Amino acid sequence: MTRNLWLTVPLVQFLLGCSSNLSPEERQTHRDNIDQKSVEIIDKLSVDFVEVPEQLEQAQGYATISMSNVKVPLIGAGSGLGGIYSKTSKNVTYIDVERYDLGAGVGLESYDILAILTSEQDVERLKTGYWRLSANADYSIGNSSAYSSATVAGDELDTHVYLLNTTGGSVIGAARLLSTSVNYDLTESGLGDTNLPTHKIDTVDSETKPVPKQWDRALPFFAQEVIDKGFLLPKPYGVSVIYSNTSQYMDLTNLDVGINGSKKYPINFVSFDDNQSHATTPQIKLDAWLFPFMNVFATFGKLSGSADIGIQFSGDDLIEQLEKDCSRPIGNPVCRLQGRDVGGFVEASLDGYNYTVGTILATGWSGYFFTLPISFTYADMTKNDAEGLIVNASPRIGKVIPLQQGRSIALYTGAAYLDSRLTLVGTYTFEGIDIDYTVDQENTDKWSGLLGANYNFSRDWSLMIEYSWSGDRKQQFISGLTYRY
Repeated sequence: MTRNLWLTVPLVQFLLGCSSNLSPEERQTHRDNIDQKSVEIIDKLSVDFVEVPEQLEQAQGYATISMSNVKVPLIGAGSGLGGIYSKTSKNVTYIDVERYDLGAGVGLESYDILAILTSEQDVERLKTGYWRLSANADYSIGNSSAYSSATVAGDELDTHVYLLNTTGGSVIGAARLLSTSVNYDLTESGLGDTNLPTHKIDTVDSETKPVPKQWDRALPFFAQEVIDKGFLLPKPYGVSVIYSNTSQYMDLTNLDVGINGSKKYPINFVSFDDNQSHATTPQIKLDAWLFPFMNVFATFGKLSGSADIGIQFSGDDLIEQLEKDCSRPIGNPVCRLQGRDVGGFVEASLDGYNYTVGTILATGWSGYFFTLPISFTYADMTKNDAEGLIVNASPRIGKVIPLQQGRSIALYTGAAYLDSRLTLVGTYTFEGIDIDYTVDQENTDKWSGLLGANYNFSRDWSLMIEYSWSGDRKQQFISGLTYRY
């Protein structure tokens, strides 16, 4: 039975899927089932279309898909799972597909698809996940088979497409959205279950023939080489939302003081022992694995906080630096500071923005991992109260603990090095006199202990929390939600 197929849209997109995380044994079973189903689809279609074996012999690859969908008035949905078989690379890429219909029609059907790809370029194109919106009108009933050419990703390809309806039927006229993606639970691409590179001991029976792994991403560089050595890699790109809350004691140096906008002069001063700063920073982070062992990232954040500055200096020193003559009966207002000590606490605003670049060096082996994040942050305060550079490095070591359904939690400990150097600028009033100041602020405790955890919901999503401390003089809490792709 022939019919006007909606196959003028990318048939090979009809790869359903459920992207569940499976054990190595379960993954191999699912792959074997899909491969066996592929053989059955080809055998059945070869009976109705005698040209199929010859076309397969001359082709560079083919795709088989098992698809099912349901349609009620106005809405419909379908899903499928299949494989793309490349003759050149001798590997299989398993793909998920989702289908959504909006419009008239009813139906409940299952069907199989065979797409014969004449060039390696066509094979590689179909391995790339994408989505497409189109208008369609089609019908089917009972067991039937049909043939059509196909349009894939909007390009006319020299592709032979065959469809084998197995059960049910449908009559549909609707707008259709098709979405495809590589099923990384089944495709042996060297993609790991965590967001860190690791060398993992294979738990599949040693007599089972290993499935060749083919990395299909542009990054990281040299990925295929390390995958061939038994390493598993995370998805290469990430977007994170991060929140940090930091409180720490600070040391003050290099105080310059002036009066009412006059030139500032360095003077001798005493810094109080309990100078503190407190800041919260929500941030957006973008990262990529440039090499299998090296991640690079950049963040942009909004700083909110304050610094308590406790200082004391001699009024005589200030008068001397300003070269004011206080011997006259009516002197300059600064003369009121003669013979007195000026001091107290001033709160400087830390509201502004921070810009960070950095790298993470990482490696792992059989669930254990070591990472070394290094970053450089420039802080720019909107009120010009502070600016400066912050250097951070935090070596840590940890263990990934597998959980059910492909989830895992990574627990780690280590040390955090933080060198924060800010130049604070401001004005405070002492007994009616406006005193302008500039002072350098540096965190007292550079090193602190660190504990953290990273919960992987899947290969795509993870949640991190981290706490570092140095007695009661420094506490920092960091949390972040990451999406990898």
